[in-house]
Amino acid sequence: MRRENIDQQRRERRGAVIGILLFALLQTACAIGFGALCIIPDLPKWLFVLFAALAVFCAALLLPALWTLKRRFCEIEIEQIFEEESSMLLLNIDYIPGKTLEPLGLVKGTVVQSKNFGKDFMAGMKTLVGGEIVGYTEMLTEARQIATKRMVDEAAAMGADAIINIRYGSSAVMQGAAEVIAYGTAVKYQ
Repeated sequence: MRRENIDQQRRERRGAVIGILLFALLQTACAIGFGALCIIPDLPKWLFVLFAALAVFCAALLLPALWTLKRRFCEIEIEQIFEEESSMLLLNIDYIPGKTLEPLGLVKGTVVQSKNFGKDFMAGMKTLVGGEIVGYTEMLTEARQIATKRMVDEAAAMGADAIINIRYGSSAVMQGAAEVIAYGTAVKYQ
């Protein structure tokens, strides 16, 4: 693996861990706060049950967050492998010069991508002063890479040699998250 890819992978992992740590800190504070409310003297039973349930719920949200972190680490590894090992010919023109094409069908790859809590917060702060929001630029670049990999995987499953007429589309799904789609025509050529 090239040095710049290793550094990028480390930055991505560090960003994911920082996001989970900030989330864990927030959830722990909420769990402790709701737990502390449970020890108020003469608290009605229904309010005690509510506060206790909220404290358990806040603490329980840490498990899916850790699972998400594990999946994110796997995605980072897959992205790096794809960048270095992709051998599918990808073109955004509708022919391959000097080749006879046999179209196999439409292929696509989609992903909904977001940044971690810390980068999303910093992006919000950046809107106060203006300029490029690097975190979102990186997010969209990463999303295009994942969508492209999924499109290439679909084409490879069809036995394609190349994908022609490739197009990308994106849309905002929610604050801080974007859907990216990559699509094109899978072909075999001679």
